[in-house]
Amino acid sequence: MTTFGNLANVKIPRHLQFTYLSHAQRVLRYYKKHCRHIEWCAFTRVPARLGRVELRRLIDSHKDEKDFVKATELLERGEQQVLSYWFFNNNHNFSPGGTCYDRYQYFPDYTIDYWHPLEKAQYPKYFATREIRKMEHILWWHEKYGADPEQKTIEEMMDDVAEQRKVAKEAEERKAIDK
Repeated sequence: MTTFGNLANVKIPRHLQFTYLSHAQRVLRYYKKHCRHIEWCAFTRVPARLGRVELRRLIDSHKDEKDFVKATELLERGEQQVLSYWFFNNNHNFSPGGTCYDRYQYFPDYTIDYWHPLEKAQYPKYFATREIRKMEHILWWHEKYGADPEQKTIEEMMDDVAEQRKVAKEAEERKAIDK
């Protein structure tokens, strides 16, 4: 016969441990879950408070139940009722109704194109690089989808890109000289 030694010294991983709850603990947890559900459903504090008072009255009406089987049956019915209410809240953080919705202001990229030239002059390297990238994106678009006859030709755009690169390089040189 094989023995495994003293099993009392075996450590059970935390996720496999289970504690048995008393009837009172189960009632308290049921009450708290049901209160959270009532708060979630109510739009203001008054209906939420009214719902919690009614729930407390319902639980207190059965607190002196002598038949333990009936008390357990009532508790299980209440727990099933809470589970039937419960559903997965599909409000993602940045979606409407989510916790982060409209928290941050989003400015589309094209708003920078409407800056005043004096504002753009404060960041010459950034705007030169931005113009280069915009032209490269337009060139890529024309290569992939075809050019619009009313737009500039590819050669004109390439000249613009070269000119913008020259401006960016001059801005860097001026910055290096200023240091």
